[in-house]
Amino acid sequence: MRRSLSGSVQWQHRTDHPATALDADGDTVYVAYNSGALTALDAADGSVRWHTELEVNGAPTTALSLTVAPQGHLLIGTVDGRILECRPRP
Repeated sequence: MRRSLSGSVQWQHRTDHPATALDADGDTVYVAYNSGALTALDAADGSVRWHTELEVNGAPTTALSLTVAPQGHLLIGTVDGRILECRPRP
């Protein structure tokens, strides 16, 4: 959910799974879920830009943390103790 400075809701994104981590780069809000999914939302209106299931070498994993690095890559800490660096989709 994104709110304005006055507190009114600007947009809301609903999902069936709890979010484990999120970060934004100004244009996009990146959300990781406990299901292993990773979603990119348009920061202006909350629409889904892309959605994927997080995998390492073909094996599903779950993100516990994520941040947008200065170069625009996503840094993701996983439940199995890995730190991943990946490029967001266009």
